[in-house]
Amino acid sequence: FADGLEHVTDIKLEKCMYIQDECLQRLSETNNLQKSLQQLKIISCGNVTDRGILALHKLTNLEYLYLSDLPGIREKETTFRVLQQALPNLELELDLE
Repeated sequence: FADGLEHVTDIKLEKCMYIQDECLQRLSETNNLQKSLQQLKIISCGNVTDRGILALHKLTNLEYLYLSDLPGIREKETTFRVLQQALPNLELELDLE
């Protein structure tokens, strides 16, 4: 579905109950998005867990990641440390309990 996305720089997923870790993994593995995506916001997607967030490390041009209201994320510190190590230029903004 995402193969044609060549010039997408910004994606916002808000209140998407159908977005799960597998979807984030597929997004992260899409070559065009790996090149173009710079900003990603994931807000109130209850089925996203640490596994889905960790998959985002493949988005090598990602500059800004905003995460808010994601109850499925349980290993916050570990997950974000791994992500920051993989993507040192990433600005990570968190609004999580």
